[in-house]
Order: sequence, then C-alpha cells, then structure tokens
Amino acid sequence: MPNQSPTDNIWEAMSTMRAMRRLKPDPVSDDLIQKILQAGQWAPSGGNTQRWRFLVVRDAEVKKQVQAYYSRLYDEQVGPRYASSAPPPGSDAARYQR
Repeated sequence: MPNQSPTDNIWEAMSTMRAMRRLKPDPVSDDLIQKILQAGQWAPSGGNTQRWRFLVVRDAEVKKQVQAYYSRLYDEQVGPRYASSAPPPGSDAARYQR
C-alpha cells in the first residue's frame, strides 16, 4: 500500500473529530504554532473579510487569568444560551445535552 498523504482522509477527519477539552501540558513548538495560525488565516469567513486576530499566550499566569474570564463569560452568557436553545439540525435532545 503506498504512503498516504495527511490530506487523503481530511473529510473523514473533519466529520468524525470531537471537541478536545483535556489537553496535554506539553510545550508546542513555534513551527507548529505558525502552521496552526496559517491554517486559521486560510479559513473561510463571511465576505472573505478575515477580521479575526490571534494571540498566542505562553505564560501560565496569563493563561489562568484568561481561563477565569472565559469561565465567567461561559457561565453568565454562553452556557445559559445553550441550555435554553433547541438542538441543532441533525442532532437530538440527548446528544445535545451531552
């Protein structure tokens, strides 16, 4: 069997990948960060405006501060909105609640 390119199964990877909530504490190389940022820049956006900005945070204390802000935002805004909304198309209530 010939060697497969990493992109040979991109559709399968995209359709079966689950959200990652627990990440390893291993450091991420500068090269990998650059590749990830480049992929984000290539992602489509409405009107191809690409108005997003990326910030790479490496400092553990800064990460803790960001985590606290994100957690508060989720608890006050995002979580209640998800809890009170209907499941998205193609899902059902049990899967959505999980």
